[in-house]
Amino acid sequence: MPNHSVTHYSLALLLAATLALAAAVPCQAATLTQRDWMIALVDALGWTFGLPDEPQDPDYFNILGGNRTFRFEAEDIYARDEDNVSLMSFTNFGAFSGSGWLHSGREPSLVHLRFTLPHAGDYRLSAKLRGSGHSITVGGKTTTAEADHDFTEVSIGRFRLPAGPQEIRVTLPVGGSIDYISLAAPNLAPIAPTAGWRPDEALTWNDIHATLLQLLGLAELFPPEGDALVFEAEKLKQDEAEVVATPYLGTPSGGQWLRAGAHPAKIRLPLTLPGSGYYDLTVRAMGDPLQITVGDHLMLEFDAGAWLTDNHIKPLALTNRSSIVLEVPPGGGLDRISLQRRKVDMTRVARLLGLSPSAVPVASDLDSLTRQLTAFGIER
Repeated sequence: MPNHSVTHYSLALLLAATLALAAAVPCQAATLTQRDWMIALVDALGWTFGLPDEPQDPDYFNILGGNRTFRFEAEDIYARDEDNVSLMSFTNFGAFSGSGWLHSGREPSLVHLRFTLPHAGDYRLSAKLRGSGHSITVGGKTTTAEADHDFTEVSIGRFRLPAGPQEIRVTLPVGGSIDYISLAAPNLAPIAPTAGWRPDEALTWNDIHATLLQLLGLAELFPPEGDALVFEAEKLKQDEAEVVATPYLGTPSGGQWLRAGAHPAKIRLPLTLPGSGYYDLTVRAMGDPLQITVGDHLMLEFDAGAWLTDNHIKPLALTNRSSIVLEVPPGGGLDRISLQRRKVDMTRVARLLGLSPSAVPVASDLDSLTRQLTAFGIER
Protein backbone atom coordinates (compact mmCIF):
# COMPACT_ATOMS: atom_id res chain seq x y z
CA MET A 1 0.00 0.00 0.00
CA PRO A 2 1.36 3.45 -0.90
CA ASN A 3 2.78 5.62 1.87
CA HIS A 4 2.24 9.34 1.44
CA SER A 5 3.68 10.35 4.82
CA VAL A 6 6.60 12.36 3.37
CA THR A 7 4.39 14.26 0.93
CA HIS A 8 1.81 14.95 3.59
CA TYR A 9 4.46 16.10 6.04
CA SER A 10 5.93 18.50 3.44
CA LEU A 11 2.46 19.93 2.92
CA ALA A 12 2.05 20.27 6.68
CA LEU A 13 5.27 22.32 6.89
CA LEU A 14 4.13 24.64 4.12
CA LEU A 15 0.77 25.07 5.82
CA ALA A 16 2.58 25.91 9.05
CA ALA A 17 4.73 28.58 7.38
CA THR A 18 1.72 30.18 5.69
CA LEU A 19 -0.37 30.27 8.84
CA ALA A 20 2.47 31.66 10.94
CA LEU A 21 2.47 34.71 8.66
CA ALA A 22 -1.33 34.96 8.72
CA ALA A 23 -1.40 34.79 12.53
CA ALA A 24 0.65 37.98 12.73
CA VAL A 25 -2.14 39.98 11.05
CA PRO A 26 -5.02 40.86 13.40
CA CYS A 27 -8.48 40.29 11.94
CA GLN A 28 -11.97 40.94 13.20
CA ALA A 29 -14.71 38.79 11.68
CA ALA A 30 -18.02 37.14 12.39
CA THR A 31 -17.93 33.75 14.08
CA LEU A 32 -17.28 30.98 11.58
CA THR A 33 -19.28 27.76 11.61
CA GLN A 34 -18.37 24.20 10.73
CA ARG A 35 -20.37 24.76 7.53
CA ASP A 36 -17.90 27.46 6.47
CA TRP A 37 -14.99 25.05 6.86
CA MET A 38 -16.90 22.19 5.23
CA ILE A 39 -17.64 24.29 2.14
CA ALA A 40 -14.12 25.75 2.03
CA LEU A 41 -12.53 22.29 2.16
CA VAL A 42 -14.58 20.87 -0.71
CA ASP A 43 -13.96 23.96 -2.80
CA ALA A 44 -10.21 24.12 -2.11
CA LEU A 45 -9.69 20.44 -2.85
CA GLY A 46 -11.43 20.67 -6.22
CA TRP A 47 -14.18 18.25 -5.24
CA THR A 48 -17.06 20.52 -6.30
CA PHE A 49 -17.56 18.38 -9.43
CA GLY A 50 -19.43 15.98 -7.18
CA LEU A 51 -21.94 18.60 -6.02
CA PRO A 52 -25.35 19.32 -7.57
CA ASP A 53 -26.16 22.81 -8.86
CA GLU A 54 -27.65 23.90 -5.53
CA PRO A 55 -25.79 21.86 -2.90
CA GLN A 56 -27.14 21.34 0.60
CA ASP A 57 -25.45 20.06 3.75
CA PRO A 58 -26.07 16.35 2.92
CA ASP A 59 -24.26 16.80 -0.41
CA TYR A 60 -21.15 17.97 1.44
CA PHE A 61 -21.55 15.10 3.93
CA ASN A 62 -21.48 12.65 1.01
CA ILE A 63 -18.24 14.06 -0.36
CA LEU A 64 -16.33 14.49 2.91
CA GLY A 65 -17.82 11.29 4.33
CA GLY A 66 -16.47 9.31 1.37
CA ASN A 67 -19.85 7.72 0.58
CA ARG A 68 -19.88 5.75 -2.68
CA THR A 69 -23.03 3.64 -2.25
CA PHE A 70 -26.16 5.06 -3.83
CA ARG A 71 -29.68 4.15 -4.87
CA PHE A 72 -31.53 6.39 -7.30
CA GLU A 73 -35.28 5.97 -7.74
CA ALA A 74 -36.09 6.00 -11.46
CA GLU A 75 -39.20 8.13 -10.96
CA ASP A 76 -37.06 10.84 -9.30
CA ILE A 77 -34.32 11.16 -11.91
CA TYR A 78 -35.86 10.43 -15.34
CA ALA A 79 -36.34 13.15 -17.99
CA ARG A 80 -40.03 13.89 -17.56
CA ASP A 81 -40.19 16.14 -20.63
CA GLU A 82 -38.39 13.66 -22.91
CA ASP A 83 -39.25 10.12 -21.84
CA ASN A 84 -42.43 8.45 -23.07
CA VAL A 85 -43.14 6.27 -20.04
CA SER A 86 -45.89 5.93 -17.46
CA LEU A 87 -45.46 6.33 -13.70
CA MET A 88 -47.10 3.43 -11.86
CA SER A 89 -47.53 2.64 -8.16
CA PHE A 90 -49.47 -0.65 -7.89
CA THR A 91 -47.91 -3.84 -6.48
CA ASN A 92 -49.14 -6.45 -8.98
CA PHE A 93 -45.55 -7.18 -10.01
CA GLY A 94 -44.03 -7.22 -6.54
CA ALA A 95 -42.87 -4.69 -4.02
CA PHE A 96 -41.19 -1.49 -5.19
CA SER A 97 -39.26 1.27 -3.45
CA GLY A 98 -39.81 5.01 -3.56
CA SER A 99 -43.08 6.52 -4.75
CA GLY A 100 -43.52 4.38 -7.85
CA TRP A 101 -41.91 2.85 -10.95
CA LEU A 102 -41.63 3.56 -14.68
CA HIS A 103 -43.42 1.46 -17.31
CA SER A 104 -43.19 1.31 -21.08
CA GLY A 105 -46.25 0.89 -23.31
CA ARG A 106 -46.73 -0.92 -26.61
CA GLU A 107 -43.34 0.19 -27.92
CA PRO A 108 -39.84 0.14 -26.41
CA SER A 109 -39.25 3.30 -24.37
CA LEU A 110 -35.97 5.17 -23.86
CA VAL A 111 -35.44 6.46 -20.30
CA HIS A 112 -32.77 9.06 -19.47
CA LEU A 113 -31.63 8.69 -15.85
CA ARG A 114 -29.71 11.80 -14.72
CA PHE A 115 -27.99 12.29 -11.37
CA THR A 116 -24.77 13.52 -9.74
CA LEU A 117 -22.02 11.33 -8.28
CA PRO A 118 -19.98 12.83 -5.41
CA HIS A 119 -16.91 10.64 -6.13
CA ALA A 120 -15.28 8.94 -9.07
CA GLY A 121 -14.78 5.19 -8.86
CA ASP A 122 -15.22 1.73 -10.31
CA TYR A 123 -18.91 1.26 -9.60
CA ARG A 124 -20.97 -1.90 -9.70
CA LEU A 125 -24.28 -1.03 -11.33
CA SER A 126 -27.49 -2.94 -10.69
CA ALA A 127 -31.14 -2.17 -11.41
CA LYS A 128 -34.54 -3.42 -10.33
CA LEU A 129 -36.29 -4.37 -13.55
CA ARG A 130 -39.13 -6.46 -14.92
CA GLY A 131 -39.36 -7.91 -18.40
CA SER A 132 -36.95 -9.32 -20.97
CA GLY A 133 -34.69 -7.35 -23.30
CA HIS A 134 -33.59 -4.18 -21.48
CA SER A 135 -30.75 -2.19 -23.06
CA ILE A 136 -28.53 -0.07 -20.78
CA THR A 137 -25.93 2.47 -21.96
CA VAL A 138 -23.33 3.77 -19.50
CA GLY A 139 -20.45 5.99 -20.59
CA GLY A 140 -20.75 4.95 -24.22
CA LYS A 141 -20.91 1.22 -23.41
CA THR A 142 -24.15 -0.66 -24.03
CA THR A 143 -25.18 -3.93 -22.43
CA THR A 144 -28.39 -5.92 -22.09
CA ALA A 145 -30.27 -7.17 -19.04
CA GLU A 146 -32.94 -9.79 -18.52
CA ALA A 147 -35.45 -9.85 -15.67
CA ASP A 148 -38.43 -11.94 -14.62
CA HIS A 149 -42.09 -11.12 -15.10
CA ASP A 150 -42.04 -9.69 -11.58
CA PHE A 151 -39.55 -7.06 -10.33
CA THR A 152 -36.04 -8.50 -10.00
CA GLU A 153 -32.74 -6.86 -9.04
CA VAL A 154 -30.30 -7.49 -11.88
CA SER A 155 -26.54 -6.96 -11.95
CA ILE A 156 -25.63 -4.84 -14.98
CA GLY A 157 -21.84 -4.64 -14.73
CA ARG A 158 -18.90 -2.61 -13.50
CA PHE A 159 -18.17 0.86 -14.86
CA ARG A 160 -15.53 3.53 -14.26
CA LEU A 161 -17.43 6.76 -13.61
CA PRO A 162 -16.11 10.27 -12.92
CA ALA A 163 -17.44 12.56 -10.22
CA GLY A 164 -20.16 14.92 -11.37
CA PRO A 165 -23.27 14.81 -13.58
CA GLN A 166 -24.15 11.40 -15.04
CA GLU A 167 -26.63 10.05 -17.56
CA ILE A 168 -27.56 6.38 -17.86
CA ARG A 169 -29.88 5.50 -20.74
CA VAL A 170 -32.20 2.54 -20.31
CA THR A 171 -34.38 1.27 -23.15
CA LEU A 172 -37.33 -0.57 -21.64
CA PRO A 173 -38.75 -3.41 -23.76
CA VAL A 174 -42.46 -3.52 -24.63
CA GLY A 175 -44.26 -3.87 -21.29
CA GLY A 176 -40.97 -3.51 -19.38
CA SER A 177 -40.46 -1.56 -16.16
CA ILE A 178 -37.73 -0.07 -13.95
CA ASP A 179 -37.94 0.74 -10.23
CA TYR A 180 -34.43 1.99 -9.37
CA ILE A 181 -30.73 1.79 -10.15
CA SER A 182 -27.99 1.36 -7.55
CA LEU A 183 -24.27 2.08 -7.70
CA ALA A 184 -21.70 0.74 -5.27
CA ALA A 185 -17.95 1.19 -4.86
CA PRO A 186 -15.84 0.88 -1.70
CA ASN A 187 -16.40 3.90 0.52
CA LEU A 188 -13.50 6.24 1.20
CA ALA A 189 -12.13 7.19 4.61
CA PRO A 190 -14.32 9.93 6.11
CA ILE A 191 -13.06 13.43 6.90
CA ALA A 192 -14.92 15.03 9.80
CA PRO A 193 -14.46 16.78 13.15
CA THR A 194 -14.12 14.50 16.17
CA ALA A 195 -17.88 14.51 16.90
CA GLY A 196 -18.90 14.54 13.24
CA TRP A 197 -20.14 17.44 11.14
CA ARG A 198 -22.51 19.82 12.93
CA PRO A 199 -22.78 22.60 10.34
CA ASP A 200 -24.39 25.25 12.54
CA GLU A 201 -21.92 24.94 15.42
CA ALA A 202 -19.12 27.49 15.85
CA LEU A 203 -15.89 26.38 14.16
CA THR A 204 -13.01 25.59 16.51
CA TRP A 205 -9.34 24.92 15.96
CA ASN A 206 -9.96 21.39 17.18
CA ASP A 207 -12.35 20.88 14.23
CA ILE A 208 -9.70 22.13 11.82
CA HIS A 209 -6.96 20.01 13.44
CA ALA A 210 -9.06 16.84 13.27
CA THR A 211 -10.02 17.25 9.61
CA LEU A 212 -6.47 18.12 8.49
CA LEU A 213 -5.10 15.20 10.51
CA GLN A 214 -7.35 12.85 8.51
CA LEU A 215 -6.92 14.59 5.17
CA LEU A 216 -3.11 14.64 5.31
CA GLY A 217 -2.65 11.24 6.97
CA LEU A 218 -0.69 12.78 9.82
CA ALA A 219 -1.57 10.08 12.38
CA GLU A 220 1.31 8.05 10.92
CA LEU A 221 3.75 10.61 12.34
CA PHE A 222 2.75 9.93 15.96
CA PRO A 223 4.23 7.16 18.15
CA PRO A 224 2.39 4.04 19.30
CA GLU A 225 0.62 4.10 22.64
CA GLY A 226 0.37 1.09 24.94
CA ASP A 227 0.32 -2.57 23.92
CA ALA A 228 -1.34 -3.79 20.75
CA LEU A 229 -4.75 -5.47 21.03
CA VAL A 230 -4.49 -8.95 19.51
CA PHE A 231 -7.45 -11.07 18.37
CA GLU A 232 -6.77 -14.69 17.45
CA ALA A 233 -9.12 -15.76 14.66
CA GLU A 234 -9.71 -19.29 15.97
CA LYS A 235 -11.31 -17.81 19.09
CA LEU A 236 -13.95 -15.95 17.08
CA LYS A 237 -17.29 -17.70 16.68
CA GLN A 238 -17.81 -18.20 12.94
CA ASP A 239 -20.19 -20.27 10.84
CA GLU A 240 -18.62 -19.71 7.42
CA ALA A 241 -14.98 -20.67 8.11
CA GLU A 242 -13.35 -23.71 9.70
CA VAL A 243 -10.72 -23.81 12.44
CA VAL A 244 -7.62 -25.51 11.00
CA ALA A 245 -4.01 -26.13 12.06
CA THR A 246 -2.53 -26.37 8.55
CA PRO A 247 1.16 -25.40 8.97
CA TYR A 248 2.47 -25.48 5.38
CA LEU A 249 0.63 -22.24 4.42
CA GLY A 250 2.47 -20.27 7.09
CA THR A 251 2.92 -20.69 10.83
CA PRO A 252 -0.23 -19.55 12.65
CA SER A 253 0.48 -17.36 15.68
CA GLY A 254 -1.74 -19.33 18.05
CA GLY A 255 -1.32 -22.75 16.45
CA GLN A 256 -4.66 -22.55 14.64
CA TRP A 257 -6.46 -20.26 12.19
CA LEU A 258 -9.74 -19.84 10.30
CA ARG A 259 -9.95 -20.97 6.68
CA ALA A 260 -12.76 -20.67 4.12
CA GLY A 261 -13.86 -23.71 2.19
CA ALA A 262 -15.30 -23.77 -1.33
CA HIS A 263 -17.18 -20.50 -0.79
CA PRO A 264 -16.19 -17.02 0.42
CA ALA A 265 -16.42 -16.50 4.17
CA LYS A 266 -17.22 -13.43 6.25
CA ILE A 267 -15.39 -13.20 9.56
CA ARG A 268 -16.83 -10.64 11.98
CA LEU A 269 -14.97 -8.95 14.81
CA PRO A 270 -17.02 -6.65 17.06
CA LEU A 271 -14.74 -4.24 18.91
CA THR A 272 -14.83 -2.62 22.31
CA LEU A 273 -11.75 -0.40 22.37
CA PRO A 274 -10.28 1.49 25.35
CA GLY A 275 -11.17 4.73 23.56
CA SER A 276 -11.82 6.34 20.21
CA GLY A 277 -8.71 7.24 18.28
CA TYR A 278 -6.33 6.24 15.50
CA TYR A 279 -5.25 2.62 15.28
CA ASP A 280 -2.85 0.77 12.98
CA LEU A 281 -4.44 -2.42 11.71
CA THR A 282 -2.36 -5.53 11.05
CA VAL A 283 -4.07 -8.51 9.47
CA ARG A 284 -2.28 -11.86 9.26
CA ALA A 285 -4.20 -13.61 6.52
CA MET A 286 -4.12 -15.12 3.04
CA GLY A 287 -6.31 -14.76 -0.03
CA ASP A 288 -6.83 -12.67 -3.16
CA PRO A 289 -8.77 -10.47 -2.97
CA LEU A 290 -9.21 -9.84 0.75
CA GLN A 291 -11.89 -7.31 1.70
CA ILE A 292 -12.05 -5.51 5.04
CA THR A 293 -14.98 -3.35 6.09
CA VAL A 294 -14.30 -1.08 9.07
CA GLY A 295 -17.15 0.45 11.05
CA ASP A 296 -19.79 -0.44 8.43
CA HIS A 297 -18.34 2.25 6.17
CA LEU A 298 -14.74 2.09 5.04
CA MET A 299 -13.92 -0.83 2.73
CA LEU A 300 -10.34 -1.86 1.91
CA GLU A 301 -9.38 -4.46 -0.67
CA PHE A 302 -5.95 -6.00 -1.30
CA ASP A 303 -4.10 -9.19 -2.16
CA ALA A 304 -2.99 -10.96 1.03
CA GLY A 305 -0.96 -13.57 -0.88
CA ALA A 306 -0.98 -17.35 -1.11
CA TRP A 307 0.15 -18.03 2.47
CA LEU A 308 -0.29 -16.42 5.88
CA THR A 309 1.48 -13.06 5.95
CA ASP A 310 1.16 -9.83 7.94
CA ASN A 311 -0.57 -7.01 6.06
CA HIS A 312 -0.18 -3.56 7.62
CA ILE A 313 -2.80 -0.83 7.12
CA LYS A 314 -2.11 2.82 7.99
CA PRO A 315 -3.89 4.35 11.01
CA LEU A 316 -7.67 4.29 10.85
CA ALA A 317 -10.05 6.43 12.88
CA LEU A 318 -12.06 4.08 15.11
CA THR A 319 -14.70 4.72 17.74
CA ASN A 320 -14.60 2.87 21.06
CA ARG A 321 -17.39 0.63 19.75
CA SER A 322 -16.77 -0.34 16.17
CA SER A 323 -16.50 -3.46 14.05
CA ILE A 324 -14.28 -5.14 11.50
CA VAL A 325 -15.66 -7.57 8.91
CA LEU A 326 -13.21 -9.59 6.85
CA GLU A 327 -14.38 -11.29 3.66
CA VAL A 328 -11.95 -13.94 2.44
CA PRO A 329 -12.19 -15.78 -0.90
CA PRO A 330 -12.53 -19.57 -1.21
CA GLY A 331 -9.46 -21.19 0.33
CA GLY A 332 -8.41 -17.95 2.00
CA GLY A 333 -8.17 -17.46 5.72
CA LEU A 334 -7.40 -15.35 8.77
CA ASP A 335 -4.89 -16.05 11.54
CA ARG A 336 -4.89 -12.86 13.62
CA ILE A 337 -5.93 -9.22 13.76
CA SER A 338 -4.01 -6.69 15.84
CA LEU A 339 -4.74 -3.03 16.58
CA GLN A 340 -2.05 -0.61 17.75
CA ARG A 341 -3.23 2.77 18.99
CA ARG A 342 -1.30 5.92 18.02
CA LYS A 343 -0.60 8.58 20.63
CA VAL A 344 -2.31 11.42 18.78
CA ASP A 345 -3.32 14.62 20.55
CA MET A 346 -4.62 17.80 18.97
CA THR A 347 -2.12 20.06 20.75
CA ARG A 348 0.74 18.37 18.91
CA VAL A 349 -1.23 18.43 15.67
CA ALA A 350 -1.58 22.19 16.16
CA ARG A 351 2.18 22.57 16.66
CA LEU A 352 2.88 20.43 13.61
CA LEU A 353 0.65 22.59 11.44
CA GLY A 354 1.70 25.88 13.02
CA LEU A 355 -1.87 26.65 14.09
CA SER A 356 -2.82 28.52 17.26
CA PRO A 357 -5.23 26.54 19.49
CA SER A 358 -5.81 29.56 21.75
CA ALA A 359 -7.30 31.79 19.03
CA VAL A 360 -10.70 31.54 17.39
CA PRO A 361 -10.41 30.74 13.64
CA VAL A 362 -11.20 33.68 11.38
CA ALA A 363 -11.75 34.05 7.65
CA SER A 364 -8.08 34.86 6.94
CA ASP A 365 -7.06 31.53 8.52
CA LEU A 366 -9.38 29.65 6.19
CA ASP A 367 -8.11 31.65 3.23
CA SER A 368 -4.52 30.71 4.05
CA LEU A 369 -5.35 27.05 4.50
CA THR A 370 -7.46 26.75 1.38
CA ARG A 371 -4.84 28.45 -0.80
CA GLN A 372 -2.30 25.84 0.21
CA LEU A 373 -4.70 22.94 -0.20
CA THR A 374 -5.73 24.22 -3.65
CA ALA A 375 -2.08 24.38 -4.76
CA PHE A 376 -1.42 20.73 -3.88
CA GLY A 377 -4.56 19.22 -5.45
CA ILE A 378 -5.03 16.40 -2.96
CA GLU A 379 -6.99 13.48 -4.45
CA ARG A 380 -9.39 11.06 -2.78
